[in-house]
Amino acid sequence: MLASFRAELLKIRKRPATWVLALVWFVLLVLFGYVFTYSFAANPPDPPENQPAAVQQQQEALNEQLLNGLLPENLLENLFTNGTFNLGAAIVLILGAMAAGSEYGWGTLKTSLTQRPSRFGLLAGKALALAVFLVLFVALGLAAGALSSYGVALLEDAAVEWPPLEELAKAAGVGVLTLGVWGFLGFALAMLFRGTALAIGLGLAWALAVENTIALLPIDSDWWESFRRLTLGENTASLGSIFGDPNPAFGIPEPLVEPERAAITLGLYVAIFAALSLFLLLRRDVT
Repeated sequence: MLASFRAELLKIRKRPATWVLALVWFVLLVLFGYVFTYSFAANPPDPPENQPAAVQQQQEALNEQLLNGLLPENLLENLFTNGTFNLGAAIVLILGAMAAGSEYGWGTLKTSLTQRPSRFGLLAGKALALAVFLVLFVALGLAAGALSSYGVALLEDAAVEWPPLEELAKAAGVGVLTLGVWGFLGFALAMLFRGTALAIGLGLAWALAVENTIALLPIDSDWWESFRRLTLGENTASLGSIFGDPNPAFGIPEPLVEPERAAITLGLYVAIFAALSLFLLLRRDVT
């Protein structure tokens, strides 16, 4: 298994697509998490001449809230509670699908299995290598947020106060669960469809279209709410609320799931996706 793990680390590290995804992830966090919001809040449009004073004051208070939310002291709230970190769902889903399904397309999976590793050892090596890179993506995301928030503090001439170390450690765990569940979803889909194209296509359709539609449908029903509590998007969003309430300026609804329950649910999903991948590789022909 260790030899397979080292080989998979080398394979993922040498793939240009891995670093392209990392760059896209970094740019997404900087742009959507900080640049666009700061540009709007620091340079608001001129109010209409006949706008009431009360409305203008509300707009100024909103801009102040947005600017304060971008400062280093609110790093974790902006990244997790406001949902910025969830932008990585599609990125790591692609990474997971490539880690598991590329060898089906290359036709090298059978060759790998003839070089001594068992199917379990091969899959374990792939899963561990993916987990390592997911941790690196979490670190990259936190670094992107830290650099961006520090830049905002310099531009606004504000005090730089970072979250406590224990909160940063908690954020690392939340980030691993948030990205890990989507990464291993892509991993399981690639094993299911024996390749990357269909796995990535269906995975992105679920992450970007189906999950958002489920969250926005105005169905007032207990069974519908119970179903929403099981979705990946709802649980990742609810897990982020562990760092506080969302910024009212973003209009984010209250989470349906407690953060502790969301963490357990996401951990179970990761285990299910890994177990499904192992079952598929053990029970099916690799060709």
